[in-house]
Amino acid sequence: MLGAGDTSRGGKLLVHRGLLYGSEEEFLAGTLPFIWDGVERGDPIRIATTDRNAGWLRAALGVDVRHVAFCDSSQRCRHPVRALAALHDVVQAVSAGGQRLRIIREPWWTACTAQESKEWARHESIVNAALGLANAALVCAYDTCVVDPDVLDNVARTHPELVGNGGSQPSPSYANPAVFNAECNRSPLPELPPPTLWLRFRQLDQLAALRAFVTSHATQTGAATQHVEQFVQAVDEVTTNAIQHGGGSGVLQIWADPQAMTCEVSDTGAGLGDPLAGYLPPGRIAVRGRGLWIARQFSDLIELHSDPAGTTVRLHLTPPFDGRRAA
Repeated sequence: MLGAGDTSRGGKLLVHRGLLYGSEEEFLAGTLPFIWDGVERGDPIRIATTDRNAGWLRAALGVDVRHVAFCDSSQRCRHPVRALAALHDVVQAVSAGGQRLRIIREPWWTACTAQESKEWARHESIVNAALGLANAALVCAYDTCVVDPDVLDNVARTHPELVGNGGSQPSPSYANPAVFNAECNRSPLPELPPPTLWLRFRQLDQLAALRAFVTSHATQTGAATQHVEQFVQAVDEVTTNAIQHGGGSGVLQIWADPQAMTCEVSDTGAGLGDPLAGYLPPGRIAVRGRGLWIARQFSDLIELHSDPAGTTVRLHLTPPFDGRRAA
């Protein structure tokens, strides 16, 4: 077992730990050694946790608090794919300077639906693939008093190390990100009532009409113009993929009400060959692989099911008045 603060294993490789806590004492026992070790080594340290937990840390750190940067919890990214992109950018920026970034963070679980929780679990898994070679150490904290048991069950599968009993140790049930996300892709999507309408498409020249159709319905949700435009682009990227890579045709279904909109695109292709498709930031010169990445960035939530019989992508637009859109 390693000390809770020791991140030396693996040299400059990513350290990604899960911390389950149910009290102030357990939270501080899992985070303070990590911070103090970073202070001693001169590592930059960032904290993105709840206001309550930040208060615990400020009181416990004393003069050492000057070495720690606290992020405003009201401005934390609450969208898993955008959060991954932001995390990737900040880690790369700090690593470029030769420093080892330490982060204590608390994923946004308490306001999650079951579908959102699944995507956050994917996020935690994909961090290991997206940042595997990064010079960074992450501790992801989960409050067992407020987080659902099914979320807690995935902590050990998505974090290579677990913090507890004054130290850290390898997780016995950690799953490779490709394996974990392939399982997620195969799981069925929740049942929905009959759609408001549906359309079949077969050719790229039909997509202009589809974009106009989606725009007219998305505008009625009350979402800002920019968000509508981004959502329409997301749907366009997925329908284009269905034609080009999913068997040449597809079906678009729409569920719309005055406060939200869901679009589902299904095809009869051979399924996704890469279970991490659309999650890892595409290379700057990559020609393929950008469509699903863009769609994930521009939707409030994407659900996906894929198997050898085809792929279904469900995109959600939720206006910002529900308080969940990233600041």
